[in-house]
Amino acid sequence: MRTAAVGFGALALAMTGCGREGDRQAVSAVADGFYTAVQGHHGARACALLSADTRKALEQQESDPCAKAVEKLNLHPGRPAVAEVYSTEASVHLAGGDTVLLGHTAQGWRISAAGCQLHGASQPADCELQD
Repeated sequence: MRTAAVGFGALALAMTGCGREGDRQAVSAVADGFYTAVQGHHGARACALLSADTRKALEQQESDPCAKAVEKLNLHPGRPAVAEVYSTEASVHLAGGDTVLLGHTAQGWRISAAGCQLHGASQPADCELQD
């Protein structure tokens, strides 16, 4: 598996606005659903929660269909602790230590990066999966 870096500080600067409670609940549900599906070996269910670009990147990274590749990820599960929503992008910090980044698509909220470890606003995040 490969680890990718995401400029979380740049992401935060690009996002504007403040999310409603319903949006925070929705992004938390997507993040929780993804980790629950991966832990339960329900690859197809987990892949349905990824953005199209993230799904494609995972399949290329692992040289396997998404449903099989997603189970190879080194994730640190935990219940959603803090959800932040800014316009069409969001992040969910899990109690297990991972952060999940999401974007709003025509299909609803979808994961653009998962398994992210944050190192401060000025440092890039290391993500197990990203588009």
